[in-house]
Amino acid sequence: MIRYGNNTFLPALKALWKECFADEDAYIDAFFRAMYQDGHVLLEEEKGVLLGASFFLPGSILLEEKAGVTRWQKIRYVYALAVYPQYRGRGIAGKLLLRAYELYGVPLIAEPAEEGLVGGFYEPLGFSGNFYLRKAWVDVQAAGQAEEPKYDMRAAELALGLPGSDFLPIQAERYCAIRDARFGTHGYVRWQARHVAFAIDQHRLNGGGAYVLRVDGREEILLFYREGQDVIVTETTLTQRELEGYFLPWISGRCRRVMFAGGVFADCESVVEVKECLMGVSYGLMQVRGYLNLTLD
Repeated sequence: MIRYGNNTFLPALKALWKECFADEDAYIDAFFRAMYQDGHVLLEEEKGVLLGASFFLPGSILLEEKAGVTRWQKIRYVYALAVYPQYRGRGIAGKLLLRAYELYGVPLIAEPAEEGLVGGFYEPLGFSGNFYLRKAWVDVQAAGQAEEPKYDMRAAELALGLPGSDFLPIQAERYCAIRDARFGTHGYVRWQARHVAFAIDQHRLNGGGAYVLRVDGREEILLFYREGQDVIVTETTLTQRELEGYFLPWISGRCRRVMFAGGVFADCESVVEVKECLMGVSYGLMQVRGYLNLTLD
């Protein structure tokens, strides 16, 4: 039977998450503290035994209609869709998704954990690809390499991360306001502040965070985290020139490469790899090529 979540299933939901995704307890507990609501979870259970579950987090997408008229369409973001291995092959995951569409009455957006799930799972259910991400890898070289870093650290010392700098940590509400104003075009997905706050916290715990930089009277945002010797920029409103002038000198010598999402680096001589990949699929959403950089992946 498919039903909404409730507090009695919290230990079982956490155990399912741990079994299927092998995340650390600290992350699982943090997610449930920040994001859990009964109405955002659907679960499949038999005689009180949890078989599978998924979160369906609320958001909205900006759609442009005829004559330039725009509207916000509510959506639900599929997160942590999981079924215990012994119960797989019974169509439980698919039933959860289709039932969610019926209950919430809005389009679903999902971020496949691996490419094979697009054609092997989501497309047969009726999902279509709507969200693509262009990734540009910039070589800045790690500290300790024989060659000097490509970006001069001294240029950043006056602009980034030091007392009196205009480049400062930013809270979720303000980040959301700048994000909505700058990215708010056809296909842009907007999240609730609590969603963004949790994402920012996780970026910070992974060696990065969310920052605001004042440039010529403007406020620009940057969200990044570290992954080994690489830095991953999830999203930014800074231009390529501003990133080369401020962020890359600051990060140079502390990492090997920086990955920028969204194609902001188009012609930088330090780009070593550029690729475009399908990031998100949707069910019940009109044909759109949208923006989905900030998610809970």
